[in-house]
Amino acid sequence: FARKAKGLGARKLGVCTYRASVLAWSKEGVPLTNIITWIDGRGREVVEKLPGYVKLMRSVSGALREILSPDSPAVLMRWILEHVEGLRERVERGEACLWTVDSYVLYSLTGKYYSDATNAALTGLIHPKNFEEIDVVFSLLKLPRRTPEVVDNVVDAGSFEGLDVSALIADQQSASVAVGALRRGAVESVHGTGSFVEYCTESFTMVGGGLVPLVILSLDGQRVYGVEGFVRTTGSIVEWLRELGLFSSYEEMEELASEAGRGVLVLPAFGGFRCPRAPRLRGLIAGLHLGAGRGEVVAGLAWGVALHVAYILRELRRRLGAPQEPLWASGGYSQSNFFLQVLADATGLKVARPVDIETSSRGVAKLLALADGKISRKELEEPPPASRVFEPRLSEEERGLLLEGYAEFLEVVRRWEGNPVLSGSF
Repeated sequence: FARKAKGLGARKLGVCTYRASVLAWSKEGVPLTNIITWIDGRGREVVEKLPGYVKLMRSVSGALREILSPDSPAVLMRWILEHVEGLRERVERGEACLWTVDSYVLYSLTGKYYSDATNAALTGLIHPKNFEEIDVVFSLLKLPRRTPEVVDNVVDAGSFEGLDVSALIADQQSASVAVGALRRGAVESVHGTGSFVEYCTESFTMVGGGLVPLVILSLDGQRVYGVEGFVRTTGSIVEWLRELGLFSSYEEMEELASEAGRGVLVLPAFGGFRCPRAPRLRGLIAGLHLGAGRGEVVAGLAWGVALHVAYILRELRRRLGAPQEPLWASGGYSQSNFFLQVLADATGLKVARPVDIETSSRGVAKLLALADGKISRKELEEPPPASRVFEPRLSEEERGLLLEGYAEFLEVVRRWEGNPVLSGSF
């Protein structure tokens, strides 16, 4: 692909990866493990086996509670070290690397052991404010200190097949760059495997409540910060419903949802929730009746995701202030007009779908244009053209009742978290 791109006139290459997923590889660039992703459940084993004093520290420190969570890359690294014989010694001797996917991809391309700021800040091992190693986490998890160099998102990262590798960024943050959500209060959401909501704070902010502080962009040492909330499973549930035979295409899914009645809700907690904190909660289908069919279940998923995104936005609003409109929505599930209309109804915000819904790719392309001098730093903040804007249809009173009802519903189902019937322990 690189040779073909170069033949078409390309000069630069960017790397955009999903985040918080780890693997080990040798000095020669050969993978030594599979990739353990952020939705993998094996990190829970590490957390449950932590010594009592570490659990106590975790219980009184909000920051440690976030870092020492089952989906934390730091915790996943500990799991790998416990289960791959001899790896710790190889890492300590500098014969192997253990880090996130972005570093592995770049290492494979150029041999450089770098991690960009947006990815490194989410590992739990690098402080997102000063980018120094977090000593206490290395100590508590007994991790070897062989970390990559943390770099900006536009950087000289070597070359591959004659193309300069000039941009490195995490996928969700790249989406924020794509839609220009780089000023305080700007919000965007990506609905792919999961649904991710990014709220730009500009300065470093920790708010708790399962909301994750992150670096949205780092250029010349100047950083734009944000806070993120997410639903782990969205597109993966769409795929699951397709595999069950409820529909065979997006077009059929859209038609079924548009013609369905209301009242069925799919709770998209197939991998638990982080906001509110309910890691052991599992998915539910509520409101079933004899008149419910395929369409009601498909529509119920749209409502379930939309209401939970609205719940996250309510928490962001309460802690950080009202978000700016529009709420940008991209990713595969944003192809659904039904879902985006429901999202506008649930959030009370205008929802804009960009012409190009592959915003992660577009964001890194903008950074490459910046690296090549084709656009300015200011132009990164310019929004893209929208293919459609969805206006809220519910009144404030209707929306308030709906969101209050959903919050009450969450409180009820959270009491069932870990219940042997719902957790499949029978």
